Amino acid sequence: MVADGARNGTDLGRRLGRGEWTVRSIRLFAYAFVVLLLIMGAAIFLFMRLEHMTFMDALWLTVASVSTVGFGEGPRTTGGRVVTIALIVTGVAVFTFLLSNVSAILVEGKLRDFWGRRRMDNAIARLSGHIVVCGAGRVGGQVISHLRQEKTPFVVIERDEKLLADLRADGSILFLAGDATEDRLLLEAGVQKAAGVITTLAEDAGNLFITVSCRDLNPRLRVVARANRPESVLKLKRAGAAVVVCPSSIAGSRMVLAATKPASVAFVESLMEERNINLELEEVFLSGAHPFINRE
Repeated sequence: MVADGARNGTDLGRRLGRGEWTVRSIRLFAYAFVVLLLIMGAAIFLFMRLEHMTFMDALWLTVASVSTVGFGEGPRTTGGRVVTIALIVTGVAVFTFLLSNVSAILVEGKLRDFWGRRRMDNAIARLSGHIVVCGAGRVGGQVISHLRQEKTPFVVIERDEKLLADLRADGSILFLAGDATEDRLLLEAGVQKAAGVITTLAEDAGNLFITVSCRDLNPRLRVVARANRPESVLKLKRAGAAVVVCPSSIAGSRMVLAATKPASVAFVESLMEERNINLELEEVFLSGAHPFINRE
């Protein structure tokens, strides 16, 4: 049982290191602490009744048993010895679990990660009119790069540990760890106040789930979805995506244009990729009587 407590503490320490100190983890820690207090309280009461000890003597014997530091003269009665055995078996396991968690927080410097996560959660909660990016893989990474260049506020939802490590190492990207198809994470990312969602998962089913959830949580939200297969484009549009981008189709078209119309492709690339040219693209809305309407 002691080994189980230590192993559980180590697992919780790893979660702390990944910045995933969640409400569930805090509750687990609190429950274990309450259980330890109840066990110690029951042991103190039984020692006072069976061994006729004072409160301080019973408390000393209980703490000495739980902390495994040992004691001089042990219980004299059979009942007291049974209580001591039960206290060692149960109390030591819970105490070891709590001690390993405290060590993970203080000794390994995880308290800083916990407060860093809290600050990030507060920053995400203050966002409004931002973009929610679902997935930080190859396509999502490019989306993040362009959003940063445009200085557009955004928050990323990602579940892959290697990608999460890259996001943490960057230090300037707001992100949430978990499955973007869960409504809970979408709400934490602020989809109800967001200007749009860009879902870039490698699975079309995941992008479809996210699109449906976002349209349900915020019907006015503009969803831009990635389709990995051309046949998924129509399904995503039916689900409510405003724009569906199929990277394979776009790549094929662009490669053909680059081979057949290289000058045109170079001009478009300069408009889209160069940041130091004095040229801007804007949308202009015309009234119904404007002479430019329906003109080519």
